[in-house]
Amino acid sequence: MIDSRTVGVTRYQAFCTALAAIGTFNFGWNIGSVNIPGDVLQNCVAGRKYYGPFPSCIDVSSGTVWGIIVGCFALGAIIGAVVSNPVIDRMGYKFALSWFALANVVGALLLSLTTSIPQFIIGRVFVGIAAGAANNALSTYVSDMTTPRGRNVLGGGVQFACNAGIMLNNAFALGLAPPPRWRILFSLTGVFGLINFALFPFASESPKWLVSKGRFDEARESLSRFRKGANIEAEFRDMVLADKENRERTEDVNVVQVIRGQTPDNLRHQLLCVSALMFFQQLCGINAVIFYSTQIINKSTHDDPADIPTLAQILSFVISVVALAFTFVGMVLGAYFGRRTLLMFSHGTMAIFSAIMVAGSVKDITGLVVTMVFLFNAFFNLGVGPIPWATAGEMTPRYAMTAMSAIGTGIGYVFTFVIGVIFPPMQTAWDNYTFFFFMAWNIAAVSFVFLFVPETKDRRIEDTVRTHSCGIHFVVGKKWQVAREKDASAIASANYNAVLEAAKPNSDIA
Repeated sequence: MIDSRTVGVTRYQAFCTALAAIGTFNFGWNIGSVNIPGDVLQNCVAGRKYYGPFPSCIDVSSGTVWGIIVGCFALGAIIGAVVSNPVIDRMGYKFALSWFALANVVGALLLSLTTSIPQFIIGRVFVGIAAGAANNALSTYVSDMTTPRGRNVLGGGVQFACNAGIMLNNAFALGLAPPPRWRILFSLTGVFGLINFALFPFASESPKWLVSKGRFDEARESLSRFRKGANIEAEFRDMVLADKENRERTEDVNVVQVIRGQTPDNLRHQLLCVSALMFFQQLCGINAVIFYSTQIINKSTHDDPADIPTLAQILSFVISVVALAFTFVGMVLGAYFGRRTLLMFSHGTMAIFSAIMVAGSVKDITGLVVTMVFLFNAFFNLGVGPIPWATAGEMTPRYAMTAMSAIGTGIGYVFTFVIGVIFPPMQTAWDNYTFFFFMAWNIAAVSFVFLFVPETKDRRIEDTVRTHSCGIHFVVGKKWQVAREKDASAIASANYNAVLEAAKPNSDIA
């Protein structure tokens, strides 16, 4: 039998990732749900009327208020990410991914039965809470249950599920955007939440989480299911000894402790990388496209927004299909190219497309603008989309992983909210030159990745932690990197042998 540490993606890993990703699918569904029906809800382009007690629209006259309605979803996601962190540590991934999904049901009732702006905002916050918890749990759950080879592919599961949700929502919205059918569109998130709640208990718990709770028999059974057909003994012993080593140094730490540096390892560099990559993911401009692609394209196509579905709305759906396809391409490329390469390529091309989009808008060349929006979204999914979600799980020790993930996702959601709020007035003020703003941030991101982000492809988490837990530093220079990796491997080997010798009297745990 082969050593389980060399196994790639198994069917059961893919199955459990798919079940865990239902919550992230719902995240995509809700983040894109206001795009195509936006003019119907905000500007009442289909007319003002009542269907019983329910109005045909919520009639938002201010672009800033509409931006708050769009962005408040991210505020709920921040709450979900932070609150889910201690829940995962105490109760496990199965509990968190199952029960937080029910917040979608509450949100769906509020949204689909809305009669006022405050009710709609509260509904958006509730579905955001479910989304924040799901994304925080999924990225670390996948990291826990996979080998380094498996993470190369399944690490993109967050972005793939998110884009699948956006695409399906856009497809449904083409038929459900007119009043009162948009209420059905917003109710479906509750159905997906119930499906998530019903199905995820059939997945296995993270073996690393079970080991951390001393439930070794269950952990062994879980690992054997994730590595079916492989010999798990060496990997299981590694897991147990790594947990023992961590426990001798510290218990699991929370968000505040990570931020204040109260950890055995110096995780300042990891904190910088996780935080900055999630920051740049939002400031690259993708949420302006996800939230407002219909309005962006409509500035060039000049459609009548009451003529549903408009050409801009149809093109928004096609963009989401292309984005999903490129997400799959990005997952495949992740098995062949390094994280640094894909991040710099993705950010760099987005900067170029932003500049060309501005030129097309200024010259009023509709085909050029539409093409650049397509390419902007597509190339985002080759690197900038999936990789930041996986960074915390690839650079952080087990005791700080959920806290670091919560920090990264929290920062991402803060700036999702910011972009959702500022883009409408910014577009009004800057008009055709708006995407110069995002071009600048993409250029800054390329520079940051080149200087600070280490390569984690095919690297054990423990090796990455040992190599880069030395404070904030530049990672430029292949010779320096190789030397540090060799040093880290030697230290890891020596530590492993020492712990193994010490553990011999307790070998019954294996």
